[in-house]
Amino acid sequence: MSEYYPGASIIHRLDPRTKFFIFICLMLIVVFIMNPLILLGIDIAILLLYVVAGIPLSRVKGMIIGVIPVIIMFVILNIFVIPVKNPTIIGYIGSYPIAWESIRAGLSGGLRFAIFVFFSRLLTMTTSIGELVSALIKLKLPAEAAVAIGIGFSSVGILIEQINTIKEAQMSRGAPVESRNPITKAKALISVTVPSIYLTILRGLSIAKVLESRAFTYNPSKRTFRKIVKFTKLDYIVIALSIGATLILVIITKFYHITY
Repeated sequence: MSEYYPGASIIHRLDPRTKFFIFICLMLIVVFIMNPLILLGIDIAILLLYVVAGIPLSRVKGMIIGVIPVIIMFVILNIFVIPVKNPTIIGYIGSYPIAWESIRAGLSGGLRFAIFVFFSRLLTMTTSIGELVSALIKLKLPAEAAVAIGIGFSSVGILIEQINTIKEAQMSRGAPVESRNPITKAKALISVTVPSIYLTILRGLSIAKVLESRAFTYNPSKRTFRKIVKFTKLDYIVIALSIGATLILVIITKFYHITY
């Protein structure tokens, strides 16, 4: 069920806790920074890490294509939100004004979402579930919660692929999933959403049965792991660089008032 790609790249060699720390740094950055150009640069930097990790470009291309509609949705939704202070009107939809600030806010929201998707999938593609769970337990998280989070992370990519598969299957049956009419498309998406939810529940039940069959519920806090994760010099260097990059980006952005 995992989308893990085995490898010996620098990304693979990092301790999962280091990757979690980078993820937290990225979340701090997107909270303080909303400049679309800076966020786009971060997205590109994360995508370059896929190349470093040796992830197939076909998977990277699929992720980018999947995120583009979400960014467009963010922009469309924000068009109808007029900024309070001095909006720059660039056009009209009928009699409704379109503000540049709204478009920029939509781009920022979509690019922030892309950062979350790109890095979370990079984490699951370069970290096995065993390493992920072991790292969470090292962080003093209860074993049950660690396993649940590990399975959740590893299921992100699988869920996306599952939705795409169901979507293609329904399109082959004539469902107007790609219709340009938003009402027709919304109705057609029901035929994608319902099977996706059903299959997700089935997968959850299967995982629960597997855990029970392996006696996971018997004293889970005392379970041992085949591979023990530990920090190396590389991890400390990456953590230091992450802290430095986060502080520099936040300070420069606030000092020069380039939040937008």
